[in-house]
Amino acid sequence: MKRDDLSDAQLVKRFKSGDPGAFDAIVLRFQDRVFRLASVWLYDEQSAADVTQEVFVRGFRGLRKFRFRSAPFTWLYRVTRNVCNEFNRSKGSEALIDEPPDTSSMPDRQVAALDSARRVRDLVARLPGRQREVVMLRIFEDLSVKETASAMGCREGTVKALLHKATNGLRISMNQSGFGND
Repeated sequence: MKRDDLSDAQLVKRFKSGDPGAFDAIVLRFQDRVFRLASVWLYDEQSAADVTQEVFVRGFRGLRKFRFRSAPFTWLYRVTRNVCNEFNRSKGSEALIDEPPDTSSMPDRQVAALDSARRVRDLVARLPGRQREVVMLRIFEDLSVKETASAMGCREGTVKALLHKATNGLRISMNQSGFGND
């Protein structure tokens, strides 16, 4: 059976039994998701890349102790959240600046899509921490309510309530900012 055909849990079991290629498969499977999460929390692509690398370094060290009390992605999500929090604390109150890309050679619709994505990211970034996490996991990562609750270490009802508050808050912010009226 090829590594691509293995479940996340099977890859972890192979890694724990000494198959170093299994960890490479885990990295390939999750690196984009970890990077996306870090990008939203850190609002800076280079910092997100650095954090992503650190997450997998810690993952390599800690995965041998993984006890399958949660899904492997849930564990990796928590590592990502912790590394991002440590990174933000180490930066103190310094504002991270997101350099806008050069759009001079892009078609108008691509520039508009990029601008919309940046505006949505700004609105999500303004949400309170737990609401932002729910939006990231439920909407951007497409996790179920149960998976989101597991990743966040809370109850499913809490996820639903936080998502409801977040979507209402985003709706209000979008209306106030005139989003979509361009």
